[in-house]
Amino acid sequence: MIQLLVINDDTLTTGLGMHCGADFEVSVADSPLAAFNSIIHINPDAIVMHTGNGFDHIQVLRRIRNMQASKYTPVLVVADDDAVVMLGTRTSDGRTDYRKAPMELEAICHWAMEKLDVSDEAGQKEVLVIDDDPVVLDLSRLYLGAKYKVTTINRSYDVLDRLATYKPDLILLDIAMPDIDGKELFKLIKEIPGCESIPILFQTGMAGINTVRECVKLGAAGFVIKPLQKPVLLERVEEALGGGEPKKKVYVFEDKDFIYQLINGFLKDSYEVIRGESVLNSNNRLEEINPDVIMIDLDSSAFILNHVRGTASQLSIPLVLLTKDLESDIVQKERMSPNTAIVQMPLNKEPVREAVTVMAQKKAALAK
Repeated sequence: MIQLLVINDDTLTTGLGMHCGADFEVSVADSPLAAFNSIIHINPDAIVMHTGNGFDHIQVLRRIRNMQASKYTPVLVVADDDAVVMLGTRTSDGRTDYRKAPMELEAICHWAMEKLDVSDEAGQKEVLVIDDDPVVLDLSRLYLGAKYKVTTINRSYDVLDRLATYKPDLILLDIAMPDIDGKELFKLIKEIPGCESIPILFQTGMAGINTVRECVKLGAAGFVIKPLQKPVLLERVEEALGGGEPKKKVYVFEDKDFIYQLINGFLKDSYEVIRGESVLNSNNRLEEINPDVIMIDLDSSAFILNHVRGTASQLSIPLVLLTKDLESDIVQKERMSPNTAIVQMPLNKEPVREAVTVMAQKKAALAK
């Protein structure tokens, strides 16, 4: 089911309905405050915002993008003013579209399905979620239901019977199952004819180095840390189902926006660039993401280095350190490490790309 939030339009009928061959639940917010509360509580898959009547859509859109729950949610701005549509189309960030009013609900739902890459139910990929926690099962259905056909099972023994005849495209498996341990269940699933190649993602609240290593050793497609976050869950599922070689990940600790944007511009065509936003959560994030390279600005974020060094070492993640002072004591010391590269600031594209490429290759070599 696709959760659609409509802001500043009271002409639509709320509730459940079938549109364009898919199930939708439409919610309407008549004010920015109501919209922000709805984003927190229903975590919509897509948002439609109508301009007009003194509604400052630019400020509302900025707030939507600053909220973790809707940072990457597709947004459609429907405007009466041609100038707003033309300007918005030229300045769109790729997640925000602009259309001329009026738009019927069917047209809006068609837009949402295109942005979410949702096919009709017959063409949807199937995800099996195995967890004994009913809250996790409900959240998995809510977060994944717009794009995938989701089946849930809460007992390990039921899984083995079901997989004898049912072959999903992906399995999400809780590590701490009460009847059969998740890691043992993983092995049993892989022994079922037809299930050998089904990717399995572990879901776990036990984020630790040993957990990561066990997941990799077993041959899991990855893992998701609880409590579940919708953007992270969708990203992991899409990666596991996407096929082909996923982009290597570069985790960047940089508190200056313009430098981070510069790094992102240098690397985004070849790498997935992820910004470290919290020192306290950095180690958990590193364990969950397991990036190929960590990049740290020594001049403004040197304290991060000691905080994440142990995790980086245990996961064999190389470091790229940025600094203006190549002669400083800390830089001279770090030069001695074979898994550390130094790049001088101000930054230029080629030195940054070369350092990241070399370090990512080292990570790949260590993993073999």
